[in-house]
Amino acid sequence: MPADFVANNQRARILFAVSELVAERGYQKTTIDLIAKTARVALSTFYEHFASKEEAFLAAFDNDVEAAKEVFEELLDPDMPWTEQVAVGLEIFIELVLAEPSRAKLCLVASQSAGTAAFKRYQATLERVAPKLREGRALNPMAAKLPDALEMALAGGVAWLVHQRLVKDETGELRKLLPEMVQLTLTPYVGEGEARRAAQAAATREGVVLPEVQGGGAGEM
Repeated sequence: MPADFVANNQRARILFAVSELVAERGYQKTTIDLIAKTARVALSTFYEHFASKEEAFLAAFDNDVEAAKEVFEELLDPDMPWTEQVAVGLEIFIELVLAEPSRAKLCLVASQSAGTAAFKRYQATLERVAPKLREGRALNPMAAKLPDALEMALAGGVAWLVHQRLVKDETGELRKLLPEMVQLTLTPYVGEGEARRAAQAAATREGVVLPEVQGGGAGEM
C-alpha cells in the first residue's frame, strides 16, 4: 500500500487512541506507551508522527473540533431565522456529544486540565462560537447595554452544562437540557417570552440526524 496511506492510517489510529484513552483514564494517566499499544503501532511510529503526548493531544483536539465544524456546516441552514439557527445548533452540539462521547470528553473536559496550550485551544473554540451569538444583538434594541463578554459567557455556560454531564457520566440527560440551553442562550437577545417559545419549539421538533462524523476512525492496518 502507498506509504502516505499507511502513514495517514497510523496517525488516525493514534488520534483515535488518544481520544479513547483520555476519556477513560484522563490526560495525566494516559501514557505514550499506552497510546501506541492501543493504536497498534510501534513506539517509534508514534514518534514519527508526534514529538510528545501533548502534541498528540492537541492534534486530536484539533481533529475533533474540525470534524464537528464540518457537521455544523452541513446541517445548519444560514437562511434560517437566527433564533432557529441557535436552537438547531445547540441540538447538533448535544447530538454530537451523544454520538462521540470520548471526543467530547477530550475537548470539553480533558482540555481544561491538560496544560496551557490545551486550555487555550478550548478557549479559542468558544471564541469561534461567539460571532454567531453576537448576531442576535441586532434583535435587541438595547444591545448597546449588553456586556461585551456576553457571548463568551453564554458559550462557556452551555459548554459547562455539558461538561458536568460528561464528568458525571449522565449524558443520557443531555436531550432534556435542550430547552433550558435554548432559553438561556436566546433570552438576552429576544427576551424571555420569545426565548421560551423557541425553547418549546426545540423540545417538540423532530431531532436532527447527524451525518457520519469523519476524522476519528481507526481503521484496520
